[in-house]
Amino acid sequence: MFEKLAEKLKPFILDEQEVIINEEEYSYELTIANTGELYGIVHIIDGEFVGFEKELDYEEEEDVLKSYIAEPNTEEMLQKAQLFVQTFLEQKVHFTMLNEWSSNNFMVTYEEKDPKLDIFIPHTGCTLYFNREGLLTSANINQRDVKLEYPNLSISEDEAKLKLREANYVELTIYFSDEGEDAQLIYRPNHDIMGIGVNGEIQTVTEYMEAEKLEVQTVSPVTPKETLNDMLGVNSSLVQKVGEEGSTIWVDDNLVVEEEEEEALISIYSDDTGFFSFSNLPYVKDEHAVKLSLEALKERALRVLSLAEGPIHEKYVLEEPVENLDEESESYLEDLETEEEFDDDGYIEPEPTQMFSFYRTYNGFKIEGFEAHVHVGLYSGLIRECSVTRLTEQQELSLEKLKTAPTIPLHEAENRFFNEIEMKLVRTVKEFHNPKVYDLSYIVSFPKTVGHIEKMNAHTGEVTYVDTGILKEVE
Repeated sequence: MFEKLAEKLKPFILDEQEVIINEEEYSYELTIANTGELYGIVHIIDGEFVGFEKELDYEEEEDVLKSYIAEPNTEEMLQKAQLFVQTFLEQKVHFTMLNEWSSNNFMVTYEEKDPKLDIFIPHTGCTLYFNREGLLTSANINQRDVKLEYPNLSISEDEAKLKLREANYVELTIYFSDEGEDAQLIYRPNHDIMGIGVNGEIQTVTEYMEAEKLEVQTVSPVTPKETLNDMLGVNSSLVQKVGEEGSTIWVDDNLVVEEEEEEALISIYSDDTGFFSFSNLPYVKDEHAVKLSLEALKERALRVLSLAEGPIHEKYVLEEPVENLDEESESYLEDLETEEEFDDDGYIEPEPTQMFSFYRTYNGFKIEGFEAHVHVGLYSGLIRECSVTRLTEQQELSLEKLKTAPTIPLHEAENRFFNEIEMKLVRTVKEFHNPKVYDLSYIVSFPKTVGHIEKMNAHTGEVTYVDTGILKEVE
């Protein structure tokens, strides 16, 4: 089997070198025959080849990127993709897309078609990745033997479009680009809406993932009585040192470890873009330990965040916390009672925590990408981890100058979006946990433009489109 597979893979190997497949304990290694050099990993499930990944060669990657000015060899990519399909896929599949992911990462997809509706079935066929020169770097043969359901089309494409508009598909929010310092008030698509079911129901990411849609609550002012060091558990037995990238760390000099392996028990790092701390102090076993109430844990989260960020009631809202399950806590205590306190490496299992998520807001708008997450030990109350993504000083100043009342009213923005939108009937995975069953849905399509509308400035009307990276696709 391995010899035949290796021979089939030869046309997709750099310089078409002879390769050998070796079965290891947990993987199948692909090596160059005459040198023994590792070329990549072959994926085999139940005796069937389902893909491979080339070992990343950073020097080779740099050499390819030096020729970045040169046009990508898309003809080679498409030829190799077609050869891969002819070599490894028995079912009939169709080319759907050639996409540029990054400067040296291109994706080609082939998919099966619905035999009755003549529409593509996502996550079937194969997905192939190439570098700029057209060398295959990764291949995945996707699922087969899928089940297609044919529900009644209760609504038309035009009716689905109306449903989408009524679902508040276009929303107003504050936006900072990844590298930008200026705040913008924008209209954008609602990222939670996936599409419209053929029965007329709104389909959302939250429902598809079977996640609970959590409400947010305002934050009350708090006055911490402890210091940040107190809340992380800094004590006199620890030695303060300077850690990586200017962080402040505390270590236990009594632990016998090699110097280069010295690990911080507590760490704090803060700059103008964020704050991060952790406390890995071992939890002292106590058979009478009682889990702190959710309210007490929440209070500690509020206190540490106010120590890090100041008056948080002016900046943040708190997402309704999902309480850590009691059985997880009881299991943790049982482990402490029945096992040795330390494992073979000298560390105990981490204390279970309760997480609290905070979102930065301004004048009632949630500012996407600027969040804080606090993990509080269920028994000790120690702040086990706190991470904050901050606005820079320039972003704060820009935010203060931003007019949050839009110049362009919502209905005009919706007209602009929906003049370009069409709804397209597609196959979609019905349930997240059962990916082989497909339903029918209407999803958003922008056939008149290069890509989807990403956002529209609510003051100037300037529209920005998503760079899809699509170089070729089926009409």
